[in-house]
Amino acid sequence: MDKLLEVKNLQTHFFMAEGVAKAVDGTTFSIGRGQVLGVVGESGCGKSVTARSIMRMVRPPGHTVDGEILYSRADEGSQSTEIDLLQLPATGPEMRMIRGGEIAMIFQEPRASLSPVHRIGDQISENILLHQDVTSSQAEEIAVEMLRQVHIPLAEQRMQAFAHQLSGGMCQRVMIAMALSCHPSLLIADEPTTALDVTTEAQILELMQGLQAELDMAIMFITHDLGVVADMADEVAVMYLGKVVEAGTAADIFRDPRHPYTVALLESLPRMDQKREWLQTIRGVVPDPYSTLSGCPFHPRCADFMPGVCDEIVPQPIALDDGREVRCLLYTEHAERAPASEGQALLTAEEISNQ
Repeated sequence: MDKLLEVKNLQTHFFMAEGVAKAVDGTTFSIGRGQVLGVVGESGCGKSVTARSIMRMVRPPGHTVDGEILYSRADEGSQSTEIDLLQLPATGPEMRMIRGGEIAMIFQEPRASLSPVHRIGDQISENILLHQDVTSSQAEEIAVEMLRQVHIPLAEQRMQAFAHQLSGGMCQRVMIAMALSCHPSLLIADEPTTALDVTTEAQILELMQGLQAELDMAIMFITHDLGVVADMADEVAVMYLGKVVEAGTAADIFRDPRHPYTVALLESLPRMDQKREWLQTIRGVVPDPYSTLSGCPFHPRCADFMPGVCDEIVPQPIALDDGREVRCLLYTEHAERAPASEGQALLTAEEISNQ
């Protein structure tokens, strides 16, 4: 795999009066050129902070305290140069050119990301002028064309609109148009369809798939919707409490999940063939970010908890035979102490994406 971005042992902490919240605590994953990586996990697991860390947009009291974010930047020829984004000043000229130009981001709430006092066209044109050597009139032409590509009707008239004059779906399309206006190598989509109705969601996902294939663009897709991941992603990273607990191809993850947390996430999905049964749930909640747990961070909620093992030993990443990586003590010499699981048969990726 030709790696476009590689994140190694990323640690982003928030230093509050109540203590240190380790929002991202040793995250490691990579994204290949033209690949779609799905990042899943419950709220509070560090997905959005990981994305903001890559973009160098973490604000105080948050600080990235350790790790590497290696970005393979394409040169004019066939060569590429690898740079560590964490070594660049967050507000320096080089990082400002990468942010929005080579690595773009669609934020979770479009209305909060668009300026309420500037016209839509001016906001898109500003991004184009910042990253491309074009005139103002050329930037406007590119902006109109991008609005057409995201299927906004009457694109020329919409250039004069303000964010409050557009629907939620329209605002999300504007954000996609702005993010793609400079043809980035990597698009980070942070739950881009959470607030949309299912019809608009389907349209936007189809749009993103089409543009990704057309532009040969990599996507880091952050979502709670496992159906979207099954439909769009090539690789999946499952996050829990700031760590990637399981990573592998989407087909492998959905067919044969290995980490108990991944199993629990998939078992909590509604099934068409079990309408009269109670939905499976993951017991407990994500721990307080200021708390310090010994051993595996998932052990208080784990159905395969091994006393004296999971609550004492911190699991390290383990490479499995099928190329996957998992953080779980079930795959060590302690496995014989695990209780017998009685989980139900899981859905296939195709079944999940069709629901």
